[in-house]
Amino acid sequence: MNSRKTGPTITALLASSLAIFMGAALLAAPAAVADTDPESPIPDTSDSLSVPELLESAYALNGPTVSEASPAPYGTDFPVVMEANFARPHYDVGTANADFALLDDLERLIRGSYLTPTGQLKPKAQRSATVVNVSVSRMEKSVRVGREMIKAAQNGVTVRFIHGKATQSAESRSLAKKLAAQKTGHVVICSKGKSLACMSSLNGAIAHAKIVMVSDTYTRDGDRARGAVWTGSSNYGGRSGEYTYNNGITVYNDKKMWVQMSRLWNDMWARRNINNDYLSYVSARSSSYGYAGATSAGYSSNFATRGMFYSNLSNYTIYATPIKATPTNGRDPVLNMLNRVVPDNQCRIRLMENRFKYRRIAVAYKLVELSKGGCRISAVGFKDDNKKNYQEHCQIVIRICRPILDVFKTSVTEIDTAYAHPHDKTILVDAKLKPNKLNPEERTPEGHMWPQSGHRATLVLAGSAALTGSNLVMSDEVTTETTDPEIYDQYLNHWKAITTTRPYGIFRY
Repeated sequence: MNSRKTGPTITALLASSLAIFMGAALLAAPAAVADTDPESPIPDTSDSLSVPELLESAYALNGPTVSEASPAPYGTDFPVVMEANFARPHYDVGTANADFALLDDLERLIRGSYLTPTGQLKPKAQRSATVVNVSVSRMEKSVRVGREMIKAAQNGVTVRFIHGKATQSAESRSLAKKLAAQKTGHVVICSKGKSLACMSSLNGAIAHAKIVMVSDTYTRDGDRARGAVWTGSSNYGGRSGEYTYNNGITVYNDKKMWVQMSRLWNDMWARRNINNDYLSYVSARSSSYGYAGATSAGYSSNFATRGMFYSNLSNYTIYATPIKATPTNGRDPVLNMLNRVVPDNQCRIRLMENRFKYRRIAVAYKLVELSKGGCRISAVGFKDDNKKNYQEHCQIVIRICRPILDVFKTSVTEIDTAYAHPHDKTILVDAKLKPNKLNPEERTPEGHMWPQSGHRATLVLAGSAALTGSNLVMSDEVTTETTDPEIYDQYLNHWKAITTTRPYGIFRY
């Protein structure tokens, strides 16, 4: 199915008329580690990237439906586009059951840094001006992604790889060694004392964010793209890659999102001391997270004054952790989202969670409250049919721990619960939503200010952070949120697909 591009709204057309054509990507990586000045309103020249105006011919590729916003910060040839990708294996045993679709899509992104969609080597100047940034938690039994990183570096692309010390494997060590042997390959293995994360210094924290960034690549349709940013749930191989359900979202040509995520990347790369609260760290230095003049290109603001990264052009929010959040201080992105829901008999909430543990019990109580108000709620948790994992997690077959299930029991209307093999960290909402208190800047899917009385919308909350305490307040994570209706539809199909897999079953609690 070819990708579909939606037409502009009146608001989008007005914003588009103000767009300024930019001939080069604003921000990319230095050739070596650089601790840039966090107070600078625009990243310094060591972080800048000049990309020659060498447009390759478009090449039509088949792919899932995508959605597109109208304003184009990089010029009319580079509209803001979103794509979702998924892994949907039928079972977690046997090569024939693996689904490499998501990892293949990440390889396509990286391959676009040095090859055109028709397989032609891009000009040397263009390759040397391109940067690829990759971070991952695990790579056991991984074949894909790493091999394209090495090829990109061999062809003169600057490739930087972040990996956590706690989760190194034979495959990740091999990748790090081969990448470091390349002139333009660079590797950081994160740890900070008792922390094994890049930014968090808390004991037991890990580097868990899954990110792929490519400054000059192509969309699935073969259109040249600048500033591609992917985040998701998938590791790059094995049980938590092609053998479990996973998801991710790629945003192309969104200059503000590229700049902000590049700053996050540099903070991780430099192992920045953020006082274990990234929202507050960014908010206090917001002029470094965005760029002056963004509003002239159609954005609702120039900088990340609230600490999260938000783009009204892609209708997309990124919350990076750790965050000093509690059940009552309004800083938990999941609780904040659920607190927006106005329950009624049309409300529908679906969870696909790899882990749902007792330290996020406030989320369970909120779900019960919404269920009592009329929302139909369903949850698919991970089936722990491996003895080691069974002991490490909830000690029951489903990785929704007993304290959470005990709260579910208090709901007047049963919260449907099932197990399968999701590595997803996803919540799908179809409901009337009140304005976003954590991010008041957020617009409706139609581009308007969010009505105080609420607005019916569909929402996808995803990323790398499971419903555990450590994934919120300790580790380096990324949680994403979008109200794009086409992205929601694709995630809904993902939800429906998991109910047809071999391990799927109803769990009676």
